[in-house]
Amino acid sequence: MKKFYILTAHLFIAQLLLAQTPIIFRPSPGSNDGTDEGGASGGKDAWVYEGDAATNYGTSGYIQALPISNCNATHCEAFIQFDLSSLPADVDSVFFGVKHYPHTSYCYSGCDADFYFALIAAAWDETTINYNNFPARGSDIYGPVNISFPNDFGFVEYDITAAYRNWKNETVPNYGFNIYSPTITCNNAAVFFNIASSDDTEEANRPYLKIFTTPVGIESQLSKQMGLQCYPNPAGNQTTFEFTLAAAQNLVFELADVTGRLINTREYALAAGTNKLSVSLSDVNAGLYYYRLKTNAGQVSGKLVKK
Repeated sequence: MKKFYILTAHLFIAQLLLAQTPIIFRPSPGSNDGTDEGGASGGKDAWVYEGDAATNYGTSGYIQALPISNCNATHCEAFIQFDLSSLPADVDSVFFGVKHYPHTSYCYSGCDADFYFALIAAAWDETTINYNNFPARGSDIYGPVNISFPNDFGFVEYDITAAYRNWKNETVPNYGFNIYSPTITCNNAAVFFNIASSDDTEEANRPYLKIFTTPVGIESQLSKQMGLQCYPNPAGNQTTFEFTLAAAQNLVFELADVTGRLINTREYALAAGTNKLSVSLSDVNAGLYYYRLKTNAGQVSGKLVKK
């Protein structure tokens, strides 16, 4: 199975989203009395530890997951939930942002492991959850994230758009998600998925959702002015962009994959009036891509699927 290695934000994708102003939803610690449900003033996260199975870590300043250990009782899993009731349903993309703690000093065994995010299958209480009673997990929503020693990832954002939409449209109940590792190893200063929690004393370190709604700013207005259409989409070996330019100008077409790697850049000299730009995709593999059209008036961008 292809591994999803931890990546920092990619410049191309960041530029694609630049015309949108994201919503940052970062819950504060809350009262930690069992009433916190992941709202803005009541963060909900915890972790459980096999070696102290009856202990609750709902007020910890961090949450962590470790592999399944075959030599000691050190397995850990993390749990987090966001209350989405005040957040928009119509979104372009949603990212789960975290601060990772570094692991650079030493690792004796268990120095490479895969981690996943999975739906939580039942309700849970931040103040009572422990290793003896933690809820079952449902299907995975992200991963694998491969972590090996040494590492110092800092701040990372993970795309959980599909899960967010399913929670908002009630396709699945929102009990949050679980961070876990199915890797079996001997944990001895092993790698971990260790991040700041909503109880971290530094607000900037706490987990958050970065939500991009459907564009309503400069980019979407430019799209309307151009009358931009992209068809077919999904496309086969060719797609066509149709638009209207107010004046003759050079137009730059860029295509990037989901990791932000630039696949293609082409420049076209176009006349004023209605224009159709046919772009060959014969050398592009099937998958999801991001396109960008750069004009004198600004840039427009979107998603393109190659069948």
